[in-house]
Amino acid sequence: MSDKWNRVDGGEVLWLAERDPGSITGFDVERGAPGSLWILNAMYEQETPAGGETHDERHRRMLDSGEVEPWRVGDWVETDTPGLTVPGGGLGWEGDPGPGWRRLRWRELSDRVGDPVVPMHMKPEHRYPSYHVFPSVKRNRSWPTSIQPPTEGSLDRESFRALMDVLRSYSGAETELFAHWCQCIADDFNVLEVYQGRLRDAEELELLDYQGSPANLWPIDRSWLVYTDWDLWGTKVSGPPELLSMNEDDDFLETIRLPLE
Repeated sequence: MSDKWNRVDGGEVLWLAERDPGSITGFDVERGAPGSLWILNAMYEQETPAGGETHDERHRRMLDSGEVEPWRVGDWVETDTPGLTVPGGGLGWEGDPGPGWRRLRWRELSDRVGDPVVPMHMKPEHRYPSYHVFPSVKRNRSWPTSIQPPTEGSLDRESFRALMDVLRSYSGAETELFAHWCQCIADDFNVLEVYQGRLRDAEELELLDYQGSPANLWPIDRSWLVYTDWDLWGTKVSGPPELLSMNEDDDFLETIRLPLE
């Protein structure tokens, strides 16, 4: 736990709920706005790919051999759902898998296989960084084990830290900040989880007892908003053009403006 972030009244998030009512996966104050800047969650690829299994095939093989146990959530067991596919990738705080892996940019993979970075030809609700991307890479809806797909519902740790550096450069380290975890992350649909701290201590949010990064971050003057939807593979930054350009210029962050023309 962190002593730099204090739990505050959930009413601090109501200004977001008024502008994006009904959301339980994160609030977006500029839903559908042209030119929105999205940070694409990082993915990684084995430097020397081994074998041609998908994540689903590996899981089934290990399940059959007894190397892993079936997934369980409450009374549900994965064997209760025949045909369930393991796509690969994780939820929440993930990051660089370490030696033997390298960063794989979305645009590099797009150039390699011919799929768009974000599938703008699909239904409007699918035109975001999400599990719908790169269908040509997957087999039976599962990624190859040689690729660690982007995390869902949370910034990866390295992207989170890079974004915090950008925000500090723009707003200053002493800026007061609010962090909100959506009900899907907090696992309590009756409570609004909001904490207050300072930008200088943003990395300590990783120490709080949540599975992933906050669904929303904003300064006390509400001049910008970070939005990470629990169902997506990217994070939207809304704010002044200078801030958006600073994110685009960062060496680590990979960004895209949506919707594309």
